Amino acid sequence: MFKIDQTPTFTHRVEIKVPSDGGHEVQDMQVTFRVLPDAEVEGFDMRTARGEREFLGAVVQDFDDVEDEQGKKLPYSHALRDRLIGLAYVRVAMINAYYAALMGKRVKN
Repeated sequence: MFKIDQTPTFTHRVEIKVPSDGGHEVQDMQVTFRVLPDAEVEGFDMRTARGEREFLGAVVQDFDDVEDEQGKKLPYSHALRDRLIGLAYVRVAMINAYYAALMGKRVKN
Protein backbone atom coordinates (compact mmCIF):
# COMPACT_ATOMS: atom_id res chain seq x y z
CA MET A 1 0.00 0.00 0.00
CA PHE A 2 1.21 3.52 -0.82
CA LYS A 3 1.11 5.96 2.08
CA ILE A 4 1.03 9.70 1.51
CA ASP A 5 3.32 11.73 3.74
CA GLN A 6 2.30 15.40 3.88
CA THR A 7 5.89 16.54 4.55
CA PRO A 8 8.18 13.88 3.13
CA THR A 9 11.87 13.94 3.97
CA PHE A 10 14.72 11.52 3.36
CA THR A 11 18.36 11.25 4.36
CA HIS A 12 21.05 10.16 1.92
CA ARG A 13 24.81 10.15 1.84
CA VAL A 14 26.14 12.74 -0.62
CA GLU A 15 29.54 12.18 -2.25
CA ILE A 16 31.37 15.43 -2.92
CA LYS A 17 34.38 15.73 -5.20
CA VAL A 18 36.42 18.42 -3.48
CA PRO A 19 38.94 20.04 -5.83
CA SER A 20 42.55 19.47 -4.79
CA ASP A 21 45.91 19.85 -6.45
CA GLY A 22 45.90 17.76 -9.60
CA GLY A 23 42.44 16.28 -9.12
CA HIS A 24 39.76 15.73 -6.52
CA GLU A 25 39.38 14.27 -3.04
CA VAL A 26 36.11 12.41 -2.53
CA GLN A 27 34.44 13.34 0.75
CA ASP A 28 30.91 12.67 1.91
CA MET A 29 28.21 13.81 4.30
CA GLN A 30 24.70 12.78 5.32
CA VAL A 31 22.03 15.22 4.12
CA THR A 32 18.35 15.28 5.03
CA PHE A 33 16.23 16.64 2.20
CA ARG A 34 12.61 17.77 2.14
CA VAL A 35 10.71 16.62 -0.94
CA LEU A 36 9.19 19.56 -2.80
CA PRO A 37 6.11 19.22 -5.00
CA ASP A 38 6.72 19.92 -8.70
CA ALA A 39 4.81 23.20 -8.51
CA GLU A 40 7.34 24.53 -5.98
CA VAL A 41 10.37 23.19 -7.86
CA GLU A 42 9.20 24.98 -11.01
CA GLY A 43 9.58 28.28 -9.15
CA PHE A 44 13.38 27.91 -9.03
CA ASP A 45 15.56 28.86 -11.99
CA MET A 46 17.89 25.87 -11.92
CA ARG A 47 19.87 27.32 -14.83
CA THR A 48 21.50 29.81 -12.47
CA ALA A 49 23.68 29.44 -9.38
CA ARG A 50 21.24 31.67 -7.51
CA GLY A 51 18.31 29.43 -8.41
CA GLU A 52 20.25 26.34 -7.34
CA ARG A 53 21.13 27.98 -4.00
CA GLU A 54 17.50 28.98 -3.42
CA PHE A 55 16.34 25.46 -4.29
CA LEU A 56 18.79 23.85 -1.87
CA GLY A 57 17.88 26.40 0.79
CA ALA A 58 14.34 25.06 0.52
CA VAL A 59 15.14 21.33 0.44
CA VAL A 60 18.17 20.86 2.72
CA GLN A 61 16.79 20.33 6.24
CA ASP A 62 19.81 18.93 8.07
CA PHE A 63 23.23 17.39 7.56
CA ASP A 64 25.75 15.39 9.51
CA ASP A 65 29.42 14.46 9.16
CA VAL A 66 30.67 18.01 8.53
CA GLU A 67 33.91 19.06 10.23
CA ASP A 68 36.17 22.10 10.30
CA GLU A 69 39.88 22.03 9.35
CA GLN A 70 40.83 20.72 12.83
CA GLY A 71 38.33 17.84 12.68
CA LYS A 72 35.78 19.45 15.03
CA LYS A 73 32.24 18.41 14.17
CA LEU A 74 30.09 21.32 13.00
CA PRO A 75 26.38 21.30 13.84
CA TYR A 76 23.76 22.15 11.25
CA SER A 77 22.81 25.80 10.94
CA HIS A 78 21.27 27.88 8.17
CA ALA A 79 24.48 29.91 7.98
CA LEU A 80 26.62 26.79 7.49
CA ARG A 81 24.11 25.38 5.00
CA ASP A 82 24.30 28.61 3.00
CA ARG A 83 28.10 28.57 3.15
CA LEU A 84 28.22 25.00 1.82
CA ILE A 85 25.69 25.53 -0.96
CA GLY A 86 27.65 28.63 -1.96
CA LEU A 87 30.34 26.24 -3.23
CA ALA A 88 29.58 24.93 -6.72
CA TYR A 89 31.06 21.47 -6.12
CA VAL A 90 28.93 20.97 -2.99
CA ARG A 91 25.82 22.41 -4.63
CA VAL A 92 26.04 20.15 -7.69
CA ALA A 93 26.65 17.06 -5.53
CA MET A 94 23.60 17.82 -3.38
CA ILE A 95 21.34 18.46 -6.35
CA ASN A 96 22.49 15.24 -8.04
CA ALA A 97 21.91 13.25 -4.83
CA TYR A 98 18.43 14.76 -4.33
CA TYR A 99 17.22 13.83 -7.81
CA ALA A 100 18.93 10.44 -7.81
CA ALA A 101 17.13 9.57 -4.57
CA LEU A 102 13.78 10.69 -5.96
CA MET A 103 14.27 8.57 -9.06
CA GLY A 104 15.65 5.58 -7.17
CA LYS A 105 19.00 5.79 -8.93
CA ARG A 106 22.54 6.02 -7.73
CA VAL A 107 24.43 8.88 -9.37
CA LYS A 108 28.18 9.24 -9.17
CA ASN A 109 29.40 12.83 -9.09
